[in-house]
Amino acid sequence: TPRPLVDSQGRVFAVLAGKPKGESFDADCRQAYQAMDAELLEFDLKEAKRKHRRGEYPALTVGVSYGNGQTAPSRLASGERGRCAEGLTRLLENPSIQRLAAYGDSAFHLWVPKLYSHYRDCIERMYTALPHLRRNFRMSVFPCATFNFGPQVRTFKHRDTLNLANGWCSIIALGRFDHKRGGHIVLWDAKLVIEFPAGSTILIPSSAIMHSNVSVREGESRASFTQYAAGGIFRWVDNGCQRQAVFQQIDPVSYDQRMQERKDGWQKGLAMYSSLNELLTTSDQ
Repeated sequence: TPRPLVDSQGRVFAVLAGKPKGESFDADCRQAYQAMDAELLEFDLKEAKRKHRRGEYPALTVGVSYGNGQTAPSRLASGERGRCAEGLTRLLENPSIQRLAAYGDSAFHLWVPKLYSHYRDCIERMYTALPHLRRNFRMSVFPCATFNFGPQVRTFKHRDTLNLANGWCSIIALGRFDHKRGGHIVLWDAKLVIEFPAGSTILIPSSAIMHSNVSVREGESRASFTQYAAGGIFRWVDNGCQRQAVFQQIDPVSYDQRMQERKDGWQKGLAMYSSLNELLTTSDQ
């Protein structure tokens, strides 16, 4: 059963989205984990991909991002060339993983429709401006994804600060473990420790909230699949689908106006969240 997390102002700031009813989704989760495990055996990952700021486990990111000196949004090199590209493509084309991605998208749409519309509008403008870019999934608004491979994924305490500040990240846990004894997600700022069973999806504002995972027991397995969007993409689109420096140079008046508008960006970001009453009213229409 999905459970929203609500702040002191009545806004839904995260959701324990659960999973669809029926056994077929569980089967897809098992198949997704098996596919990830099989591809991992073929990858010859360097140490940086096995030990990083989020934890000590193998992880690969695929999709469109923007930042770190890029002149425009582009697909990350890991999914386009090199030893892991073909395996990542197979994972993206796997029907079970595509279903998991679509469920994360649908939960995002259901619980924060205004934020979802903001994602859809900006991401579509990006793809229109850069038609050569391939999407990860046809039925997901998120442009980027990370495969956190097992056998025992446990993230350190962290924030994903390059993601959109008010944006949500879709996380689905995979593997075989006792969720009452391990694998919990910890939302430090909200002071919550939440059971996170395999096959369940949780959506959180991963840039704003400090979060981590509890380890699973020896002999158990845990992996995860996440989807999200870099904040830089939204700024690039807001700058007229160009770098900020170029925007400032060619249209300084509009640039100054845009910078002024961004001063209350945090309040505008929170306004994209919905209250339970708003969601109930929308569902009745």
